[in-house]
Amino acid sequence: MDRNTLASTILKFGGILLLVVAVIHFATTPFALRFVASQSSPESYPQIKPLFLLSFIVVGVLLIPIGLSTFYCADFIRRGQRWARSICYFYGAGMLLFLTGFVLARKIFPSSLFLIAVTFVSLVALSMVAPLLLAKAERSSPD
Repeated sequence: MDRNTLASTILKFGGILLLVVAVIHFATTPFALRFVASQSSPESYPQIKPLFLLSFIVVGVLLIPIGLSTFYCADFIRRGQRWARSICYFYGAGMLLFLTGFVLARKIFPSSLFLIAVTFVSLVALSMVAPLLLAKAERSSPD
């Protein structure tokens, strides 16, 4: 298996994991909301709840196009397209930044579903940049 094919396979797997994390994110919304309710006063919870739900749902929604486009770009990375490499480099860098936040948040919210999602995102973050370093871009590609 050549390096571009290996990178493509790893990135397809990463895209699928991101979609799984999106599903887990939506599934954990009620649990996270209960946690916020337990940590808030009855007076402040009505003000916190809409903002928390908005930010929590937005993250889940954004994971879907990132996962789908990572999966989609994988075939183009196999072909050596530079634009696909650029997109996945940006996603990889973003995942590494999210990873920092997840490590800190794990101490605050230690649920098993959260730990599973953090593990999946960690796998994607750490495995997303490595195959791109392995893959070779086509020199003659105008993209």
